[in-house]
Amino acid sequence: MSAHAHRSNPAQPARADRPRSPPALLAWPAHWLAACALWLLALPGQAQGLCPGQPLCREVPRFSATVTEFRVSPSTLGNRPINLTLRFVNKSTQPLILGYVAGTAAAFDDRANKYTLQNSRKLLGMGLIERNRFDPKFTLGPGESADTKMELNFFVNHNVIVGTAFDLEMSVREIDPLPGNQFRLGREHALSWQSLTNGAGAAAAPAAARLPGGQPPTSTGPAAEGGGAAPAADPCAGHTHCTASGPVLARVLGATPSTRGSYHHVAMRISFQNIGDSPLVLNYKQDTGQAIDERGQQYDVDSRDRNSVQGIPVSTPRRASSQFTLRPGESRTAHFDFRRYTGNVPAGSVLSPSIAVEQYELLASNQLKLQREYALGFGEVRTTANLQDVGRALKDLRDLFKGKD
Repeated sequence: MSAHAHRSNPAQPARADRPRSPPALLAWPAHWLAACALWLLALPGQAQGLCPGQPLCREVPRFSATVTEFRVSPSTLGNRPINLTLRFVNKSTQPLILGYVAGTAAAFDDRANKYTLQNSRKLLGMGLIERNRFDPKFTLGPGESADTKMELNFFVNHNVIVGTAFDLEMSVREIDPLPGNQFRLGREHALSWQSLTNGAGAAAAPAAARLPGGQPPTSTGPAAEGGGAAPAADPCAGHTHCTASGPVLARVLGATPSTRGSYHHVAMRISFQNIGDSPLVLNYKQDTGQAIDERGQQYDVDSRDRNSVQGIPVSTPRRASSQFTLRPGESRTAHFDFRRYTGNVPAGSVLSPSIAVEQYELLASNQLKLQREYALGFGEVRTTANLQDVGRALKDLRDLFKGKD
């Protein structure tokens, strides 16, 4: 889904001349200085923002962006990916559409190596803005929050020393709706974070669930009193390995490890619930399932195996299905098989899984129209042994001791 942009070039306001020296500034009347101080405090996102006291949060007038996950591969030779999750919160009282500006995401380590987004398929949740084309699928209602995930990569050659601290930068741009289901590009925002290290991440703001009528619940407080939309209470209600975005609430119910040949598998059961007020058609987006274990090793949901996803349709650019339709309040469970080639690295027991699901609208012509993509992350999930595997292990142990008699 893409649209053509209509760029505009508003006149830039004249820049006020700065004082040439500190004495000139000190010579300003006291009431001028007081007025300037009050003006600075009144800037959007300063006095009553969402970021004070949160070093990983960045704020602009209409939204905030927080790094909730930052994981760096331990590899020191070959591909060295950085897996990044950002949570965006709409602070305004109007719907907000955002897009990632292509080619702007980069992380620089303290050895001056540059990590970039090398494949647009590694961008999940948020649409891409490229030249004069863009995808307006990342829409946040007032007070709503949602995640976007991306993988930045750097290829490590021989004799290259890699760093451990990173400066991150990227640009996102607002997309303004126009009459007739048209859009145009709006304000662009350059975001940056400094001195990020492996494992960095802030607690994500609760995602706002939509109530009947399409409005998310709001709470009273400084943000609401200041005219913005305040984030809602957490729909996950304290449940672990749970995330909510828009009308989708997803939760990992179990993670069972197994070994088959040279591959380590982790079968995960994920429950999806419709917390919105209208029917919800979901598909798992092919090739988006990924998990990183405590050793930095990556597990994938392999699309070549038809049994890797069960219980929910798998969508591709050419195919989608309405079979997984949830009524308001309804929940269903799907199964995902995450696997990796074991090699010489022992299998992990703590994984951080993530997937992307797509929301479709069923049209009167019985066709499906893509509406939204949700990047879902579940934090660190500890695997639990399969009871059959435990039974076999106990039997082998008994046989071992019998052999010593």
